[in-house]
Amino acid sequence: MRIKDLLALMAVCLVWGLNFVVAKFSVTGAPGWVPGFEGAPPIFFAFLRFALLSAFLLPWLRPRPQDLKTLFGLAMCMGAVQYALIFIGLQWATPSTMAIILQTGVPFATILSVLMLKETVGVPRITGMVVAFAGVALVVANPAELDLSLGLVFGLGAAFAGAMGMILVKRVPLDSIRMQAWIGVMSWPPLLVLSLLTESAQIEQTLAGGWPFLVALIFTVVLVNIFGHGVFYSLLQRYEANLIAPLTLMAPLVGVLSGILITGDPIGWRLIAGTVLTLGGVGVIALRQNRKLPNAGLAREKSL
Repeated sequence: MRIKDLLALMAVCLVWGLNFVVAKFSVTGAPGWVPGFEGAPPIFFAFLRFALLSAFLLPWLRPRPQDLKTLFGLAMCMGAVQYALIFIGLQWATPSTMAIILQTGVPFATILSVLMLKETVGVPRITGMVVAFAGVALVVANPAELDLSLGLVFGLGAAFAGAMGMILVKRVPLDSIRMQAWIGVMSWPPLLVLSLLTESAQIEQTLAGGWPFLVALIFTVVLVNIFGHGVFYSLLQRYEANLIAPLTLMAPLVGVLSGILITGDPIGWRLIAGTVLTLGGVGVIALRQNRKLPNAGLAREKSL
């Protein structure tokens, strides 16, 4: 890989990793950057994110795809449902643990490709999935209190929704920008309706964030989606997925480190061991290309 392309990928991973902290601030106000701001309602924040994304990418909606039904299912999986679950989960989960939990999108996508696309997997990928899920179990479960973190359960749901979206991508032959445009325009209406039905004081709570919240919102759309995914998919056109996928493990590492350094996430042996096991297992899966779903090793990059 050329140095210029490697630096571009590192910049993308930095943006994606930092976005866990940015999203945490947006829905909870942590780590207290704006006095009195306790975060925007999570579903309303997801609505704002996709409404702004669709506004930026409006010119890419043409020509209209033929299979709008499948595209709507894809938009719900990779858009409205996935992001609503992530932002709801971040009300309880820390950025560092959410960064790890979302990596389960890779083994989930592999399992779904076996069940739905008749993909065959060998011992290395099976081992990778077992190791990855073992790492996640360490992060999610709290044996001392015999409970699970509610926020991380939402994160697992988000990872599964994103993996299901990866299956539907096979049926929707769109380039990345057009796909993001349609995901945006199809996601914000149901999110707005759901927010109006289940949340309150959306405008007041959002305005309390002031200009830092606006910067956070623009960061998630312009840098994470438009810049991040634009560069990412352009690199996928030049290099094999099994080269790009392991390198993108830098993103969750940045997420873990930024959570510890910026929002003061607690660090312990379970987080360290879970991170090592999860990323190690995901790395093994990513190195073994999925024949039915070549980008399955990149399923986690659809998140955040």
